[in-house]
Amino acid sequence: MLRGLGFSTLYVYSAVYITSVLGGSFLFDGIIFAAGGSLAALGQYFGGSLSDRIGYSITIKLSLSISFLVMVLLSFDPAASSNLYSFSASFMGLLIANSLQSPSSNAMLSSSTDAKLKGFSILRVANNLGWGVGPAIGGFLISFGKFHSLFLYAMILIGASLAVSLLLSDPEKKPLIKSGFRTDNRLLILLSLASMMVFIVQSQETVTLSNFVKIIRDFPYYYLGIIYMTNGLFVIISQAPVYRLIKRIGNYYSFGLGSIIYSIGFFSYAADPSLFWMVVSTIVLTVGEDFAFPTGLTIVSEISRPEKIGKNMGIYNSFLQFGRATGPIISGIAFTVTLNPYLLWSITSVWGIAGAILFFVVFRKGIQNPFLQSNPEINAGK
Repeated sequence: MLRGLGFSTLYVYSAVYITSVLGGSFLFDGIIFAAGGSLAALGQYFGGSLSDRIGYSITIKLSLSISFLVMVLLSFDPAASSNLYSFSASFMGLLIANSLQSPSSNAMLSSSTDAKLKGFSILRVANNLGWGVGPAIGGFLISFGKFHSLFLYAMILIGASLAVSLLLSDPEKKPLIKSGFRTDNRLLILLSLASMMVFIVQSQETVTLSNFVKIIRDFPYYYLGIIYMTNGLFVIISQAPVYRLIKRIGNYYSFGLGSIIYSIGFFSYAADPSLFWMVVSTIVLTVGEDFAFPTGLTIVSEISRPEKIGKNMGIYNSFLQFGRATGPIISGIAFTVTLNPYLLWSITSVWGIAGAILFFVVFRKGIQNPFLQSNPEINAGK
């Protein structure tokens, strides 16, 4: 949660900072997020295999240490934060550093409990609390202060997260595993492809949403903070009842239907004339997120051998990160071509529907497959 409080604030407002303060174009904005996301995808892949070698907790501490150093640089070196190219390079470095810890966090949780869906749901609540409150605070900071205050705020929170991480240890003594970066787990790859398309939509919360709110709707910065806070806080409210529904209908329907609802929520921003209706759209997409995101991680865990959970989480997360990297490029091109809200959000949200269709087609027999049910009893992964 502490990491989310710090990292989310800088991540969310960097798109607006690049265009509104540093003078970058929409296309340049998209390219930076795409390049950083692509490198972060490799970081996810490498971080997963690295955690299987050196341990989950050590990988998390390494990731947070590098992130903290980047934030110190942005906070105290004006040359790094006030120049378009040096800030962009620092921002991409932060994305790479942050990406290293995600597979380790997921694998550590998966190795620590048999109630994986519940565990991932709780992890999402904590993470979304950070991603909800962090941008809300950030929105008020830059509305009534300066952007530089965001760097100091993020540095303090990431530093606090690093301090807490020193208390972490792996659930059990892990043997040194020398596995390659390849996999023959076909189910993992197909699931990852479907999820990647959904995360193209997820990435629109940066370049598309932030510039849409500020430039097209001309709302103040703190409106954007309220929108993100709605997402983060509603996860806390809705995750428990959604978790019970997932247990009833199973992971198959939960992932597919959740992906569709999530995409519809993003598209509905096009029709929103005020903050109130943008909050309503955010609640809709949050419900979809609650259904789809934890079930994806649960399925990965269930189709993976225990000794390869870290690696497979890294592979899955790298696909998600490639989706996040592709989304901003699509957004940057869309903003360059049109400012029509309906066309803009159609171009950027249709990918989630396509991902859901791919998932339903590939896993159409999921209703009979134990690993896609709410209480899987097999571990069929490789």
